[in-house]
Amino acid sequence: MSWSSHLQTITALSTTEAEYVAAVDAGKDVVWMRQLLGELGFTLSAPSVLCMDNQSAISVAKNPEHHGRMKHLDLRFYWLHDVVDSGLIAPVFVPTTAQVADIFTKPLAYADMERCRSLLGVEI
Repeated sequence: MSWSSHLQTITALSTTEAEYVAAVDAGKDVVWMRQLLGELGFTLSAPSVLCMDNQSAISVAKNPEHHGRMKHLDLRFYWLHDVVDSGLIAPVFVPTTAQVADIFTKPLAYADMERCRSLLGVEI
């Protein structure tokens, strides 16, 4: 598990684009961790799960040809599609309400904060 919170270096023109660019950054971390585990002697036969809360961004990661609005992105962002296509990463939809990492990235109502805290196993 890894997380990061920072401003994106590009200006996204849509939510899909912003989520996809964030998924590329997360995907790079996933591949790095897979390589690290491989060097430590662990064999990973299944793809690593990449949780995303934007179904359109997942669709772009799986098949970018169907999204004309994304054609202006730099080619470096299509790296994620190649990694998904090769079977190293499997993007999975997780609804916004189930995103545990929200506790690290945004202000939450008390009930939502308690839910995330509990899911993380943090005791008061």
